[in-house]
Amino acid sequence: MLDIVTTVTYFAFLLGFGVIIANICRKYGVPDAFFLLMLGLLMGPTVFNNPAISNMLTFTLVDVTAMGSVPDFLRVLALIMIVFTGAFNLSFSAFKKFSNVSVNLAIIGVIFNTIILGVVAHLIFGIDWVYSFLLAAVIGGTGTGVLLAFENILSKSRKAIAILKIESIFNAPLTVLLPIIFLDLVVLQPGALFEPMRYATQFWMMVASGVGTGIIIGLAVSKVMKGMLRQYTPLLLLAVALITYTLAEIIGGSGMLAVAVCGILAGNLVFREKKEVRAFEDQLSEMLRISVFTLLGAQIMFTLTMTQTLMVLVFFVAVFLFRPIFVYPTLGKDIRKDLSRKEMMLVSFVAPRGLAAAAMAPIVATVIIGIGYPVVANVILNIIFLIVLLSVLFSSIVAIMMREKLPAELAGEKVELTEYAEVKPPAKKEKGEVVKAGKAAVKKTKIPLKEEKKKK
Repeated sequence: MLDIVTTVTYFAFLLGFGVIIANICRKYGVPDAFFLLMLGLLMGPTVFNNPAISNMLTFTLVDVTAMGSVPDFLRVLALIMIVFTGAFNLSFSAFKKFSNVSVNLAIIGVIFNTIILGVVAHLIFGIDWVYSFLLAAVIGGTGTGVLLAFENILSKSRKAIAILKIESIFNAPLTVLLPIIFLDLVVLQPGALFEPMRYATQFWMMVASGVGTGIIIGLAVSKVMKGMLRQYTPLLLLAVALITYTLAEIIGGSGMLAVAVCGILAGNLVFREKKEVRAFEDQLSEMLRISVFTLLGAQIMFTLTMTQTLMVLVFFVAVFLFRPIFVYPTLGKDIRKDLSRKEMMLVSFVAPRGLAAAAMAPIVATVIIGIGYPVVANVILNIIFLIVLLSVLFSSIVAIMMREKLPAELAGEKVELTEYAEVKPPAKKEKGEVVKAGKAAVKKTKIPLKEEKKKK
């Protein structure tokens, strides 16, 4: 039976300390996902079930298993809100420009990763082919929730962030469907037939139903919101995101794809309430994102040996070295010309695994344990966690190295960006002048002291 007080206590520990870690990382301009995962790991059974610790302490600071289905609910809710928020803040112009290449990256990337990394996993870890492809399918897509943490330090790389964000949204159906296919193969009875056409039909059903549901609800909501009071608009959109997901899933569509389409329509057809909605949903998404990463770390009982850990490191190198192989030709000449060298590096190497892998990993482990292979389930769960951890760390390092600072001409002046855009130094520096650079408004508050003295 679920103990509500205990569940709230565990959640409070993870969220409270997670907010402190996220705040420190934000101050220093560092993505926080890696540190949130490590925080969960330190609070979970990996530390407190260690014989050296358990002999002195008879309790576990956070026991995720005692929280029942609450962690799974939080994972799904986090995915819904983060995808909706990311799509809501995405302009039609950016979506139109990069949607084709992002969709190609999403589909080709997930399939390419599943095939190539499945072979590599079999060769490195020596596990059965079906488990190797299952592992590759879970980590095959990029994570929208993690990319949210990179937007603050990559605010000037709008094109790269737009491509990565749209890619992560559109690979959502495949990152759910492919692991399910391989799970079906895992539990397939001897003599049963594998039906590839059934899965192909299911995939296109997920896409069509998801897009259709998102369009219908998105257009309907844009009409309804015009008559809503401003303070209730964010709450209405929260309910809409949840309803869109559930309806799409009920009719066999991709709930995440439906939420993304609905978010894009709602964000671009309604402008008056957008600022209030951003403030509300950014806070909610941030809370859920912090909770999910700390929960994943706290759920893991890390049992890999040193040799197995080194094997995972080799596998991780393969994960990130293979990405540029399909990214470069998939982008095409026009997009490659439009991107700077730094943006090409970001698109090629900032590909963190995140909430999708975190959400699918426990499901995969439960199914494998159910057919009588708990050791294999624990190894796969450990590998997925370590890949997520390392991918976030590596992507963070690349992002920090590639980020650009404001021009020196604006040093010492207060700069406010209303939208992510490149800021160019103004031609004249007159008191009170407001300069527009692209779509960003740069407001100057520095007072020229020398001119003031002359006037006196």
